[in-house]
Amino acid sequence: MSQSLQKNSNGNNLNSHDQLSTFSLPKNEQTDGLDPKTIVFTIFRYKWLILLFLLAGGTAAWYYADSLTPVYESRGTILISSPDNRGNNELSRIINQTTGGANATLANEMQVMQSGSFARQIARNLSENGEVEISNLPSFWRENEDGSVDKRDLDAVANTIRSGLKLQLVNRDSDVLELSFTSSSPVETATMVNSAMNVYVEESTIQNRQDAESTTEFLEGERARIKQALEESEQKLKNFMDRTGIVRVDNQATSAVNRREQIQAELEEVQLDLESTELAIKNQEEELERIRPGLISDFSEAVAPRIQSFQETLGEYEQERYLILSNYPNVRQRETTPPRLKFLDEQIEDLKEKISELSAEIFSEQDEYMGMQSAERTQMVTEIQNRLVELRLQKNQFESRINVLQQRKEDAEESFQALPNEMIQLAQLQRDLEMQEQLYLDVSRRYADMSTWKETQYGNGRIIDLATVPGGPISPNKIMITVMGVVLSGMIAGFIIVVREFFDDTISSIGTIKTHEVPMLAAIPTLKKITSTNGGGIDTYKIGKGKVPNEMVLFKDRSNIVSESIRRLKNNIIFQNSDNVPKTIAITSSEKGEGKTSIACNLALAFADEGYKTLIVDTDFRRPRVHTLFGLSNSKGISDLIKGLSSTSEVIQNSDNRYLKVITSGSKLERPESLVNDKNFEAFLKKMDSIFDVIILDTPPFGIISDSTSLLRNADATVMVAKYRKTNKQVYMHTLDELRRINSNVCGMVLNGFEPDKDPAAHYGSGYYKMMYDGYKSYA
Repeated sequence: MSQSLQKNSNGNNLNSHDQLSTFSLPKNEQTDGLDPKTIVFTIFRYKWLILLFLLAGGTAAWYYADSLTPVYESRGTILISSPDNRGNNELSRIINQTTGGANATLANEMQVMQSGSFARQIARNLSENGEVEISNLPSFWRENEDGSVDKRDLDAVANTIRSGLKLQLVNRDSDVLELSFTSSSPVETATMVNSAMNVYVEESTIQNRQDAESTTEFLEGERARIKQALEESEQKLKNFMDRTGIVRVDNQATSAVNRREQIQAELEEVQLDLESTELAIKNQEEELERIRPGLISDFSEAVAPRIQSFQETLGEYEQERYLILSNYPNVRQRETTPPRLKFLDEQIEDLKEKISELSAEIFSEQDEYMGMQSAERTQMVTEIQNRLVELRLQKNQFESRINVLQQRKEDAEESFQALPNEMIQLAQLQRDLEMQEQLYLDVSRRYADMSTWKETQYGNGRIIDLATVPGGPISPNKIMITVMGVVLSGMIAGFIIVVREFFDDTISSIGTIKTHEVPMLAAIPTLKKITSTNGGGIDTYKIGKGKVPNEMVLFKDRSNIVSESIRRLKNNIIFQNSDNVPKTIAITSSEKGEGKTSIACNLALAFADEGYKTLIVDTDFRRPRVHTLFGLSNSKGISDLIKGLSSTSEVIQNSDNRYLKVITSGSKLERPESLVNDKNFEAFLKKMDSIFDVIILDTPPFGIISDSTSLLRNADATVMVAKYRKTNKQVYMHTLDELRRINSNVCGMVLNGFEPDKDPAAHYGSGYYKMMYDGYKSYA
């Protein structure tokens, strides 16, 4: 044995569990659950796919946004004022009454500016001003199928203006409107907004002046009519005086006439108040009836008289207290309240409580009105009843006043009728003349004011800010569309990755392997291209022919990470068998292309480097590759030896390592499965056991070919090779089950082509390998 092996056997070696622990994961990392680390590693593994999708999505979104027609928007503000706010409310009221129009409220003016007629006026003004160049006002033009351009009719243009012109309040408490218009032409947006504001100012000015003119004409007609009536009244009075000779009314007649008219006017006013009070009483009673049907009759028949009595007394007490507090304002500040004031306070509180109790008697605990509770209903009824009492008292007062006025009217009428008829007629004619003169003077004054005011009328709007040509479009928002494109493409990439990972049934993580009973002997990293032999290796075979392939990493670079992983595999096989090297080690896999031949050849070199007399036999008769990796001839091999066509010395070939011998597969066989079952093959292996320390058998993939069943069954140790992210987990498990059925001694598995930087379950990661082996050459 070599010094290396002897050194490891002198108590400084690791046991099987300790050696394998270098590949083990912490228990909390041996789960397949979704965690941040898994997500990060998955993203990193698919980074180029994600970047490709993001770049493609962002580029496509940018070109899409660039292909869209840009839309521009311009804004302007205008102050809307009604005639009532412009200095003469009386004349404004006369205009509205005369023309039948309404005040220029903001809501009404907004409706006007959004009307079709307003849009047509804008289109008409622009068309008449000759500002309809196709580049500036594309809304006035349309493109035909043959590519020619025609001018659109005004109605179509008006519809476009109406749909594009938007109005909104700048502030809820102000009368300032903001007008905006969107178009593919920046010039058109500003032109439309400014035209709309100018049209509104001009049209409202014309309308206001027309209304003032109509009112002036109406007042002029009224003044002429009243003047004629005044002249007729004067003529009647003159004729009466000439006929009767009476030129003035005595004081008694004047007093009687005035008294009669004053009483009549007062009577009409009280009657009007009585009607309003009766209407209010009716409304309050209807409210009580809605609360509970029959409540009015209940009050009238049972409770109302008592409540009314209490309320009348309450009113008297409150009036007396009010008089005391008015006459003596500081009485509340005294240390001792006067007895009379204290008595009034107590009586008032007591009466209020009694009124509330009487109002509550109408309701039962189950009655509800619009979700109100009993206390709420009682309070509402109390308030309504208080109001009803006040209204009924007012009604009684008005009725009493009407009776008194009726009596006074009768007395005045008797006094009036006692006057001479000529005196009565003269008094009436003089009063009619006074009324006509007063009316004529009033209308003449209003006519004069209106004649002056109509010339100063202007529109309801005042432009605050004119619209300007926008410097850039409001849409499309290229940045936003690009971001959305990137996000969407990222989501698509994420969906593809999720689907792919979901349906990925390969061995994609060390954690997956750690959950099985078969231990992992080593994880062989992906073999990079070796460009130098600074690690103490060779570049060209001396015994074999040709250059050393990259797969033979122990020949080319002994300090390579892969070389160290192979040596770790060798040590784990040794120490797993209690420091006893298995004589026969069979290397197999579940599928082809998993690198079992490379593992077998490098493992044989690792044993040979330690001084073990090692023999590697290529028993994969269907796809032999051992001779290729060692640069040897395959003209004579194990098949020729078993068939008796060659001797042992003829089939055993030397390699560039003096401790390693190679037997290739030899000539092709028609029935390769029969060769390994041949007794001569078994005798050959027994003979080799006595010569070599280790025999490595490169067998066919047992997952798809059963040629090597007897070899795997009789081998001292079987190593299962799986390829990272290639070997199907189900096929892998099936192969292990088949090996157990034939009682093969599976000592462990090897994960080939492992990429630690892409596996979230890798405890050390790629940084560990880099740190541990970058300076390894100095020790080689």
